[in-house]
Amino acid sequence: MRLEQITYFLSVAEQGNITAAAKSLYISQPALSKQITLLEQEVGLPLFERQARGVVLTQAGVQFQKDLQNILKELENAKKNAVLAGRAQKPLLNIGCFDGAYADDFLPAVYDYLKEAASGQKLVIHKCNFLEGHDYLEKGKIDLWLTLDPSWQDRPGFLKKKITWRKGALIYSKKLQVGQKENPSWEDFKDETCILVKKSQSPGMFQHTLDTMESIHLDEGTIEVVENIGTQISYVKLGRGYCFLSENIIRGSEELKCIPLSGDRGIDIVAVWSEKNATVTKLMENYPG
Repeated sequence: MRLEQITYFLSVAEQGNITAAAKSLYISQPALSKQITLLEQEVGLPLFERQARGVVLTQAGVQFQKDLQNILKELENAKKNAVLAGRAQKPLLNIGCFDGAYADDFLPAVYDYLKEAASGQKLVIHKCNFLEGHDYLEKGKIDLWLTLDPSWQDRPGFLKKKITWRKGALIYSKKLQVGQKENPSWEDFKDETCILVKKSQSPGMFQHTLDTMESIHLDEGTIEVVENIGTQISYVKLGRGYCFLSENIIRGSEELKCIPLSGDRGIDIVAVWSEKNATVTKLMENYPG
């Protein structure tokens, strides 16, 4: 059954006359009669009773008319819904960001900028670890990867831009034995454990932390590796050891304290994307980083 046949049937049913219906449909009366006959053959029942002055619906025809009218309403609703969905739909801009509250000090600013600059796109945030972020970016699952500079190894086909800089610090908890001191020194941490995110997650970050430890003569101390930054911070809060992160991480925390690293020792936050993605390239060229 074709939509055209449905239209023909409903027109004849409404007008009660095949000749009049044919004129309104701009087809010949024989052609319309043939289509009605084919429709009745397909249904297996007569839909009209032929009379001298026209046609009337049989009982089967009355039910058929009612059902087809409902179907046409549903088709019209489907068309309207498709139009509304098409108007509401926005292309996605997938943004990957390394996991943990460690990103909360810069991510809102990046999001607000992109929300305004890419107003025609729907922003989707994906929190993931360093390995996942690199993999998702290379496979095109995310359009923009926000990460720590030491965690990203520059490679052909990708562009990078500095988003912000963080001053590094040794982060520790009041629960740590040395945390009870008023102004602890680097020397006070030589017998404590340094919590690091494991090397396989980010060789660059792992080495960066080791270099920092060496610079303040803590490189001979104990090291414990964990899966991600979230676990790293949790362990530090529990008094299990200390770590090296941004001094911003202690903001709003009553249990965490820090000793800022000297000079310009810190970490750049960078955005990375494929050079083939012209949309993101244009967005990041104008980012006020």
